[in-house]
Amino acid sequence: MDQAAHAIEAHIGRTRDRLGSNLRELEDRVESAIDWREQFRARPHLFLGGALVGGALLAAALRPTSAHQFDPSNDAPLASFARSGVNAQEQAVELWNGIKTALIAVAATRLTDYIGELVPEFQEHFSQQSRPDASRG
Repeated sequence: MDQAAHAIEAHIGRTRDRLGSNLRELEDRVESAIDWREQFRARPHLFLGGALVGGALLAAALRPTSAHQFDPSNDAPLASFARSGVNAQEQAVELWNGIKTALIAVAATRLTDYIGELVPEFQEHFSQQSRPDASRG
């Protein structure tokens, strides 16, 4: 009987240790699942896409409506730019277009690299198709 009690206690101790180990592993998984830095390291392309979409939505929300068009003469600092022949709104649009172009290029590069990791020989076929002298048949 004494031996059976010791066996039961040993079994309970092993089970407790296993449960503690499982609980620590579960805590680590939950922490990594909710840690945005870890998620960014694992999926940077999703964060880049989210930033691009968020920026586009913010730009669309902040764009002046046709009834309230930008008028540089109402703003003294910008009016001096307008009088000197520099259109601040055109410069801002040009800058935004440059930023969008750069972000799209980075996203496209990241996406092709990611697909290249998933699909064997994708990079080789993609580079052949993207060359200007490649046949488009």
